[in-house]
Amino acid sequence: MAITSFRAGESISAGEAVYVSSTGLIYKASSFTLDQASVVGIAIDSASSGDLVRVNSDAIYNEYSGLTPGELQYLSITTSGQVVDYATWEAQLATVSIDPYQELVGRAITSSGVSVEIGKPRYVVNPT
Repeated sequence: MAITSFRAGESISAGEAVYVSSTGLIYKASSFTLDQASVVGIAIDSASSGDLVRVNSDAIYNEYSGLTPGELQYLSITTSGQVVDYATWEAQLATVSIDPYQELVGRAITSSGVSVEIGKPRYVVNPT
């Protein structure tokens, strides 16, 4: 299990996917740039800017609901920090005009748990 602590660069809620900026602070991950899509894990704690927050980068996070076991979970295109299944990610792709990065965050193992398995962001050419 890999739990690390970082200082928040903005308000972060537990369960949000985060990335580390060039200044060493963490922010909600976003699909818009390679750096912002480079998820380091899922925030365990909610925090305000400047607070310490624990991040789960290689373990099971059990605070979600409504997941389908076995489905891969990705960084949302439309909502920074949100984790979504592939069908939702694909539907979001059809609603934006950018070429986003797709970032695998993990796999649902129960209806509330995700095994965090961070991958490398992949650049996606948006067909819309």
